[in-house]
Amino acid sequence: MDDIPLIFDPVTGNYHRITRAGEVVLTFLDGTRTREDLVVLLSRADEARAEALTGQIDTFLAALDKSGLLEGSALPERPQESGRVRTSMLMPRIVLTRSLPRLLEPLAAVLRRMPPKLLVLITAFCALVGYSFGFHTLFTAMPPAEDLAGPAFLIATGVMLLYVLLHESAHALVAQILGTPVRGLGVALLFYFVPVAYVDRTDAYRFRGRGGRVVLAMAGVISDGVFCGLSAVLALNSSGLLRDTAALLLGMQLLMLIVNLNPLMPSDGYTAIEAASGLTNARARAFSLLRHTIRRQELPAHLAQLGTAARRGHMAYGVFSVIYVCLLAYAMFHAVPVTVDLSLSAVGR
Repeated sequence: MDDIPLIFDPVTGNYHRITRAGEVVLTFLDGTRTREDLVVLLSRADEARAEALTGQIDTFLAALDKSGLLEGSALPERPQESGRVRTSMLMPRIVLTRSLPRLLEPLAAVLRRMPPKLLVLITAFCALVGYSFGFHTLFTAMPPAEDLAGPAFLIATGVMLLYVLLHESAHALVAQILGTPVRGLGVALLFYFVPVAYVDRTDAYRFRGRGGRVVLAMAGVISDGVFCGLSAVLALNSSGLLRDTAALLLGMQLLMLIVNLNPLMPSDGYTAIEAASGLTNARARAFSLLRHTIRRQELPAHLAQLGTAARRGHMAYGVFSVIYVCLLAYAMFHAVPVTVDLSLSAVGR
């Protein structure tokens, strides 16, 4: 990834980032050398160098063993199994289908024939126009709030679920075009209480070049912009139930844009920042650093090597993310009565 070496584990499906020095050591792990052989080989009979290398090689081998990457080492505590249900600290997931690559390949084959930059420019322009028109409509032509209750709420919610599916399918389509098919489409519970759809695009690490991964991360947001424009057109050029439904749907779409661009969550915006900047697992590192610091535990090797400024930056990011999650939970808790009222109004209560 961006010429940064990664280890791919075919048993768990996980990728592990390593340094260039680690990549060199890996070339000698062929089953014929012991730890002592490695030290002698790499130190070139320099005793001072051998002493320094011993600790570094021990740390590296221990990290490989802990990740389950050495022959005979135990699997990690939470292996990514091939089953339908997977768990993580913040996002339990359920895989619904693994057939998207097969379904999207015919369309992807057609789009591959187009100039990539032109295709991105056209779709991005349409998305910007759609969002601009959507915000303009939201602030200038929204119907009264009481008109949005009842059937309009139920219909808009159902259509929004369809748009979420199209949003994730857009990610999958770009991944298919780039030759790194998604592993599956599923549903996750963000922080155990926010249901979100997702596609597993882990193998995007295999694509060389940041531009393609940025487009992959933003594909859903771009597709949402086009549909947002369509909702605005309907809201301005219709009446009655259709107008109310389109207006309510427009509000939901623009709210989803804010959520998707939030850099503090595992969102499209965060993924795009990672892809554009070359950072890897910045959020996971921040939470791991915060957790180990609070528990007064020894830091893993990859965190212990962080400089003072980088460590403070990750800590600040982790603390700010926790505060944001608490505020989000608070807002959702207070939004429940409003949502219940809208749902009851849809059935005449």
